[in-house]
Amino acid sequence: MKGMMSLLEKAGLVSRVEDVSHDTGALDASHEASTAEPSELGGTLPAGTDAAALSPGLSLDQVYENAGVPASPYPAERLLRLLDGLKAMDDGLRRQTIQAIDAADDTWTIQDPISDATHKVRAMSEHAAALRAGVSASQAETEAQLAAIRARQEDSLKTIRQQISDLEALMAREIARGAQECAALEADHQTRRHAAERDLEQLSRTSADMQALIHQFGLANGQ
Repeated sequence: MKGMMSLLEKAGLVSRVEDVSHDTGALDASHEASTAEPSELGGTLPAGTDAAALSPGLSLDQVYENAGVPASPYPAERLLRLLDGLKAMDDGLRRQTIQAIDAADDTWTIQDPISDATHKVRAMSEHAAALRAGVSASQAETEAQLAAIRARQEDSLKTIRQQISDLEALMAREIARGAQECAALEADHQTRRHAAERDLEQLSRTSADMQALIHQFGLANGQ
């Protein structure tokens, strides 16, 4: 047994920590619980947690620290590494090996990693629930803001369309008024031109008559 322990210790798979109960059924439960993906975890948001204030990207150590997971003399991760190192064994032999290691080492008990895994699974479940709640809160807030933006935009567009309509009406009135004023000016000019042409024609006739009179009678009088 000492040779096995030395080999496992050299591989970094075990360290000498205290003995406890030999609950091998709980061992497998610890392994399954500790290897569960956080995305698959359930749980409800802990009371008093501000989901909107939680940000993703926390490391597992930060998640455990935030949840107040106590330090363990034999963390679940160490047992998982040990189990991984024994994965070539069948289940029965692996179970016997763990029992033997547990019996030979009085510095840890199988309950230590099981308790540690239980605390950590609960912490991951609560963090996963908080993340989901944060995403839901963010989605609701985003949808509300998007709705407000769309409503404001629609009001602005409605106002702009009305302004465009008013400007088009104003433009049409201005075009019509300009056309009327231009027509009136043209008509007035034509009236004055025609009047001037009549006066010029009359002046021309009268002047021609008088010039003929002068030419005819002035010469006769020696003028």
